[in-house]
Amino acid sequence: MTRVGGLRLPTPEGDSDSRVFLELHIFEVAHQDGPVRISVPVALRSRPSAMAGKSAFIGKLTSPEHGELWVYDGAGDRAFLAAWIEMARREQGSRNGRSRGRAHAGFAFGSPWTLELRRAGADAPKEGVTRSIVRREHADSQGEHDRDEIVMDLLRRPAGEQDELLESLITLSEANCEVIPKVLGTIDGAWKQKDDADDAGYWVSGILGVIREAGISGPDGTSIIRRALQAGDDLSDSARAAGRAVGTFHADLAGSFGAHPQTQEQLRIMTANVQSTLTQQWEQVRSEFDDDEAADLNEVIDMMRMQLRDADEPLMLQQIHGDLGAEHLHRTAGDAWVIREPEGLMSHALGLRDVVTVLISAADAVMSVAAETPEILRAAAEQEAAEAEQEGQSDAPAEPVNFGQWYEEFTQAFLSGYRESDADSAGVDSVFFRAAMLTEALDLFRRWRGQWVFRPSMLLQVDN
Repeated sequence: MTRVGGLRLPTPEGDSDSRVFLELHIFEVAHQDGPVRISVPVALRSRPSAMAGKSAFIGKLTSPEHGELWVYDGAGDRAFLAAWIEMARREQGSRNGRSRGRAHAGFAFGSPWTLELRRAGADAPKEGVTRSIVRREHADSQGEHDRDEIVMDLLRRPAGEQDELLESLITLSEANCEVIPKVLGTIDGAWKQKDDADDAGYWVSGILGVIREAGISGPDGTSIIRRALQAGDDLSDSARAAGRAVGTFHADLAGSFGAHPQTQEQLRIMTANVQSTLTQQWEQVRSEFDDDEAADLNEVIDMMRMQLRDADEPLMLQQIHGDLGAEHLHRTAGDAWVIREPEGLMSHALGLRDVVTVLISAADAVMSVAAETPEILRAAAEQEAAEAEQEGQSDAPAEPVNFGQWYEEFTQAFLSGYRESDADSAGVDSVFFRAAMLTEALDLFRRWRGQWVFRPSMLLQVDN
């Protein structure tokens, strides 16, 4: 194991330990499959400290200069967290110029972060990242740039390659995109890299940490849908707000990175692909339907093929999420929604793709709850009976959810919200959207082995 880089942070005011060192070390670890680079944030203290939880304690070491030191994981030490956040907010740099904090989206104008904060662990977005939710202990925002709660990611496996997704998110954050958790700060570091044992080495820089707004800590869309169905609650208002958020996301992507219409050749190829995919999907599930249902669907699909052949209006291509599902939508305060991005954005794509994948993932959640319905209704009936007995009322059976109607109202509200946004809605009003929905609905029907709770309109769709 070889130390190849690192930095030391200034100690925040108020720490009672006069011998505390807040450091981040970058090591290169020899491995049979090639060297592995790791980032290790530590707090070195002269005595046990309440600044870090017990789970952050690593061990003790003896230094000739400083004597016995207690070693804590920096990700769990309040002093380290405050110093790390302030390095980004103040855009501080190291003396050798190899490390620097950067503030975005007005973060530099916010109030300083002190030792008065709380930290909670959170699920990491990917392997090699330690994620923390950090909140001011006495939250009292004084302005629009104060964020009392933030998400802090420490990258345990730093890489020298440029992170295109992060750069895109920074661009959206600077453009004040309201439907993503804005990137508030980043910290760059540098390490020495060798291509072989005889190489003198050269310095490589990369991201060591990212600070963002805390919107993604809210409940996700799939969980919200499941709870609403289990309780028999209407979700139309939230669905409209979610659709508007997806539309705003598309509008901000188009505004920040541009959009352009398809060429006639792209339109022709897309039409052929949509027709072929729809035909293949129908052939796979046709035997699951009885004769009358199959005849009705066959008529709908023939009509849709004809509409596809007649389509001659190019649609707009732009950057989109590309893998958007209800689980990527998170509800924050009120009925506001933010979007959790995937590993990367998709370029030169149709916005309708994101809309289809959200609605189909919502349909899958409905099917999942429907499969559990007997147990849900039994539990609800027992609870209702218990409450009625306490109130001296007669028992009343729980009313079953009309899943088809619930989903249809959810879909209509979501699409209405999307059309209310600044996004180009021509795609969701086109035959290509209806064909994509029908194709995915048939695939969902196949995955649920012919079980179906929706109204026929989910499959028998010709007009909006």
